Amino acid sequence: MELSEIDWTLPNNWCLCHFGDIATVINGKNQSKVENPNGKYPIYGNGGIMGRAYDYICPENCTIIGRKGSINNPIFVEEKFWNVDTAFGLSPSEAVLPRFLFYFCEYFDFTTLDSSTTLPCLTKTNIQQIIFALPPIEEQKRILDKTNELFDKLNEIILNLV
Repeated sequence: MELSEIDWTLPNNWCLCHFGDIATVINGKNQSKVENPNGKYPIYGNGGIMGRAYDYICPENCTIIGRKGSINNPIFVEEKFWNVDTAFGLSPSEAVLPRFLFYFCEYFDFTTLDSSTTLPCLTKTNIQQIIFALPPIEEQKRILDKTNELFDKLNEIILNLV
């Protein structure tokens, strides 16, 4: 769908863009040639850390989403890492804060992009075409600050229940 065809009312200074305009979708690779138990970098799949590697594919502060299988379970990674071929790394551009991108991925239902008939599956092209309402960086910071404040309150409530 073309962005010009969408009639969304957005706050001032927000813009519509495609996900591919604000993040690089990085294909994972088989880890067998880089896997090393003493490796410096974690190897991630869509379920978390699977081992260690002596090389990395993704820079720090990226989000991982599953390409096959568990596609609605994003993981935020603060360090450089290797992602396996069943997961995509999402590296934010300078237009979007890394945690803002991650929270979007937690909110977005990636199963709506799945066209498979058995095992859930995403394509790089489908992800790049997601329509994203992008606020300015200062607004992203404000939203993240409020989100963190609310999560802190929620964690406090949970601790008091125990």
